[in-house]
Amino acid sequence: MPRAAGYPRRLKPIAAHLHRCQLEVGGSFSHQSSRTSQKYLPESMGAGVAMFDYDNDGYQDLFFVNGAKFLDPMPSGASPDKSDPRFWNRLYRNNKDGTFTDVTEKAGLRGSSYGWVWLREIMTMMATPICWSPTWAGIRCIENNGDGTFSDVTKKAGLSGSGWCAGACFVDYDRDGLLDVIVTRVP
Repeated sequence: MPRAAGYPRRLKPIAAHLHRCQLEVGGSFSHQSSRTSQKYLPESMGAGVAMFDYDNDGYQDLFFVNGAKFLDPMPSGASPDKSDPRFWNRLYRNNKDGTFTDVTEKAGLRGSSYGWVWLREIMTMMATPICWSPTWAGIRCIENNGDGTFSDVTKKAGLSGSGWCAGACFVDYDRDGLLDVIVTRVP
């Protein structure tokens, strides 16, 4: 049976376990969070990792969501700072030989706030894959441009939300045949 247009082809299994991948990347990913005297809840939480084929070469790539720096104390209305490279999210391209290359900067996926999860929409109705990343500063909708880069299309998609968005999932909530996104938020 032929696949619908835009449906992803079968992915080849990833060649390395995540603990081995750290050694073969040529560096390592270590989740970073600030340690403050305030002991903010996110400081104790880990972040997300996703395996997906961002460049459509049939091999799964790795994306790690990372934390950010909190001030001590964190002023009201301020966002955690992700400008230091140790706090950047990381996208690793699968080199098809069990090793990975960090392509975070080229892809434009450094991130802008403390992140937790990464969800990828791969349904046939989508012309381009859309990724959702709930963060301390609200939800982000990221579109794969198909050229190895990503764009933030949150405003273009008509999405909004502030505060600590802790999770998200896709489901056809209203049973209209189209996926909806449900975002959970901590008040």
